[in-house]
Amino acid sequence: DTQVDNRKLAAALRLAAEAAGASVSEYRAVSTISSRAGRVDGLTLADGAKVSADVVVLAAGAWSRSIAGLGPELLPPVRPVKGQMLALRMDPAAPLLTHVVWAPAAYLVPRRDGRLLVGATVEEKGYDTSLTAGGMLTLLEAAWRTVPAIEELPIDEMWVGHRPGSRDDAPILGAGPIDGLIYATGHYRNGILLTPITADAIARLVLDGASEAAIRPFGIERFGSLPAAAE
Repeated sequence: DTQVDNRKLAAALRLAAEAAGASVSEYRAVSTISSRAGRVDGLTLADGAKVSADVVVLAAGAWSRSIAGLGPELLPPVRPVKGQMLALRMDPAAPLLTHVVWAPAAYLVPRRDGRLLVGATVEEKGYDTSLTAGGMLTLLEAAWRTVPAIEELPIDEMWVGHRPGSRDDAPILGAGPIDGLIYATGHYRNGILLTPITADAIARLVLDGASEAAIRPFGIERFGSLPAAAE
């Protein structure tokens, strides 16, 4: 299967955005989305700084419900779904695997630098960040049963992430019930896969106000708790 390194992709996207004139502000959490007279008018950051904006894209992943200001009725029904992963170390000159392997309870993804990623658990445990023996055992046993030769590979890295899972585990995309609010969250286990189409559709919506047919089934109004977005 074709694959990309998500860490390198994120770094490359930042460089591309800056080259196109975007301003990237990192490690500054958004605390509040502000609105006035039925439309969004900006953000307040955790450090107190304010940012004026006619349009705000709510794309905070598993933390999309943690931002204040909109009221609970406007926040997307997104929950964190914990995932544990690990990386083994292969010899880059003679890698054990050169292609993706899908096992019944795990997948193995070789990288060019010699890492072999093994993932991933799916756990409804909120924002828990603990690496557990049980999680690692589940992944390693599933990988070993599929490719026994991994037994001699050293462990290079282990980590935990949180996927944004919506109520139906499908993305939430499109305009919100108040002017200037746009949703792009809830991608669950397909965030990287859906990055190109999401970025294209949301950019068109921001710039032209046009909602593409491909994302209309994924509007937040499908959950029935919010009024449909204005055309």
